[in-house]
Amino acid sequence: MSRYAHASQNEAKTFPVLPGNMQRSDVERVLRRIAPALGMNDGQLTVVLAMIDETRPSDWTDPAMEPVCFSMQSNIAYQTGKDERTVRRIEKALEQVFGFIRNEAAMNGRRCRYRKANGEEFRQGIVFTPLIEAIPRLISLEADVASGRIDRSVLKQKVSAAKRRIKSLLMELQPVYPESQILSELAQEFTGWPARYNASVSASALRDHLGEVSTVLEELQAFAETKHEESALPDRDVRRYIQDTTQEKIVPCNDPVEIWAARKRASMDVCAAQPDGRADCLEKQYAAPDRVHKDDVRSFGARLTLNRLFSLCSSDMQMQVMISRGDRTNFHERDFINAAIDRLHPLGIHPSAYQDAAGEMGEIAAMLCVLLIDRNRFHPVTPIANPGGALRAMTRRHAAGQLNLVQSLFGLMKRGDTG
Repeated sequence: MSRYAHASQNEAKTFPVLPGNMQRSDVERVLRRIAPALGMNDGQLTVVLAMIDETRPSDWTDPAMEPVCFSMQSNIAYQTGKDERTVRRIEKALEQVFGFIRNEAAMNGRRCRYRKANGEEFRQGIVFTPLIEAIPRLISLEADVASGRIDRSVLKQKVSAAKRRIKSLLMELQPVYPESQILSELAQEFTGWPARYNASVSASALRDHLGEVSTVLEELQAFAETKHEESALPDRDVRRYIQDTTQEKIVPCNDPVEIWAARKRASMDVCAAQPDGRADCLEKQYAAPDRVHKDDVRSFGARLTLNRLFSLCSSDMQMQVMISRGDRTNFHERDFINAAIDRLHPLGIHPSAYQDAAGEMGEIAAMLCVLLIDRNRFHPVTPIANPGGALRAMTRRHAAGQLNLVQSLFGLMKRGDTG
């Protein structure tokens, strides 16, 4: 007989409950997310969710009760489109392999509940208390799974950014040097890479691919630098990216970023932006303009080096730049691009917002936008409340020819605070 038949002998007995404000629906959500990591196949997941759905939601949070599935195997089989033998096998796995249930059905498999004359409830069925006890471990696993998903997203962004730069360089260099064997080989390697990633690609595989892509990008940039030095001519078409030579001179982004020195600098305060980063209610306000001459801004842009750009980054972004640089002596532009991508998740910026920005204004300008947003979270007057919404707003302003990145960077330098 089930121990529920002896409830009168176990007065004041309490059972584990879900932690915090978790409900039964949260358990189902966690299981859906971590099933592959647990090694749980689709059939097992379908059955356990159907069984959980047959429990009483309040029993998961009531210390006086245990969540129990009273539905017969035949009913679960019908609900999930499986046969009873399969359901029986899955129940055994849920108990012996995953440790999520305790089978307290009658010897003949009967599952039921009824209230006795004295008011006590008699119960026989599949008990989910072991699953409740496993919840802290499952939540930790969910965090690990989510972290891996974030890692893959960041790596994909870095690979995509590097590939866009490679494509741009090839389009610029090949017409100028059509007979170059080096360019031909690098182009062949570029076209041999997959255009899309499989959803299940591992972070390790993406990291290896990023290494391959980075190597090709370095070779292309070295080729462009060599040809630039040989020609000794200011070839704007080849050298639009931030220079990473020992001189560390930065092209002031006059091509991808319009300088409107006469305009007031926009406040990036965003209110009530949607989770996806939209900022339809970006306030139409402008901060008081810095009283500086436009020549000062242009002079600042002309003298902006990678070291100075590094000094303008927040401490968090500086750390990411240094991680990307590794053992190299000098910074490269891609170190700042990689750092900007690494900052997207901590800032709450959806990857699509950065992709849209890079597509509209180029990788360098998109990186500078993230740098500015990251630092202006701590603006003394108008701190940015929604970084994702701010980035989308900056993308729209660039499309309208109203974005002034150089003056904004100049403002950071003049403010001189650290974030």
